[in-house]
Amino acid sequence: MESIIVRLRFLSYPHVSGIILPSHLFQKLQLRPRQKIKVSLGKREVVTTVFQDRRNPDSSIVKVTSLLKADLGIPHGGLIHIKWEDDTLRIGPSIGIVTTGLRSNSRQPIGARTSFFYNLLQAQEGKGVFYFIFSPHDVNWNDHRVDAWFLRPSKRGGYVWRKMNTALPDVVYDRIPSRMMERQEAVQEFKFRLAHYVNLPMFNQGFFDKWTVHQILYPNPEVNEHIPETYSSPSLQTLRTLLRKYPLVYLKPKNGSLGYGIVKIVRHPGRGFDVTYHSGSKIVKRRFAKLSSLYQHVFRTRRVGSYLAQQGISLMTFDGRPFDFRVHLHKNQQNKWVVSCMAAKVAGSGSVTTHVRTGGTVIPGDELLTYLFGRKKDLMVERITRAAILIATALEQARGTDMGELGLDMGIDTHGHVWMFEANSKPGRSIFKHARLKQADQESSRLLVDYSCYLANF
Repeated sequence: MESIIVRLRFLSYPHVSGIILPSHLFQKLQLRPRQKIKVSLGKREVVTTVFQDRRNPDSSIVKVTSLLKADLGIPHGGLIHIKWEDDTLRIGPSIGIVTTGLRSNSRQPIGARTSFFYNLLQAQEGKGVFYFIFSPHDVNWNDHRVDAWFLRPSKRGGYVWRKMNTALPDVVYDRIPSRMMERQEAVQEFKFRLAHYVNLPMFNQGFFDKWTVHQILYPNPEVNEHIPETYSSPSLQTLRTLLRKYPLVYLKPKNGSLGYGIVKIVRHPGRGFDVTYHSGSKIVKRRFAKLSSLYQHVFRTRRVGSYLAQQGISLMTFDGRPFDFRVHLHKNQQNKWVVSCMAAKVAGSGSVTTHVRTGGTVIPGDELLTYLFGRKKDLMVERITRAAILIATALEQARGTDMGELGLDMGIDTHGHVWMFEANSKPGRSIFKHARLKQADQESSRLLVDYSCYLANF
């Protein structure tokens, strides 16, 4: 049976466990009046009595007694899906976002990240889902329950945060915020326990490091034309070899983000080597006659083992400044990769990277491509999209885990070739702050719900 959207209401019967279905559903499921059936929400399942609503035979309203509501942990009424599967009436889907740093503050339950999750949960509107935030500490494993934060409509308009107890969900979206939090004992135990549940997928687990991503993609003939030549823990000789092949080389931290720690090296034949990097709010630029002196300078305060050396790409420029793209991808409800947003990031004056933190500017990707390519804009969008989807597919297949979201940093060189520089399993959403990317922001959040419904089999 395909899932059906119904409107869930509650009846104040604290001593009777029951669910009342309209006649058309009763007949479709071939049920008998007062039959005992299994009903589930997430990982909670109870046996209850089913009743037929003869007064409203064609209604889409399903009524649940307060006792069944409490037993299952149904958090609220409204639009929701039901589905008959394996002799069980499933109510859902129940989608949980796991993170850390939750508080008992109903105004800001996730601290400084509250607005981030507020925007995500707004995408539930009209979707017929239970959608909530929780932390590993909030789970009661014995009862398959969790204390969670829900975003609910307020009587005064808008939304308010409400903490409610509910069933462990059908699917979990991993938004643990950092590698440090990922290593916490509570997070590790949560993931270990969750892995032992049958049919409880968690998507976008963990973090990528640049070297692992390179090892996956560079040998892959489907995508390696888009991957710059890269080496781990570069020796002086490795750096020298790269600079003989390419006039521009970058040194990047394997686990870096937001452009922190990146070093740019430019070879000038007969004149030495320029090195540029950020030190606090300053841009440091020096020239060295010898590469060995540059190498000693760079790695005097940096561990070689935590760095990569990567072929530099001569990016196309806008107003004389190089730019690249943040390409945001999602899986849809058909389990297919789609691009939800393509935003150009134009480097700040003299900056090593295009990050907004270092003076970069965000421009909607199609606007910049139209300005540069005119009628050939669609061709460039198709090239970037095709490369991004191939890379996302290759990464997901190699990891062997569910992925519903991916952020790729990509660029176009001066010859029109498409490159991919970095993959993010938990992409930030700062690009969506741009006024003309609000629609893409909403679409991105909706696609997270759609993919969760796919994983939950609703």
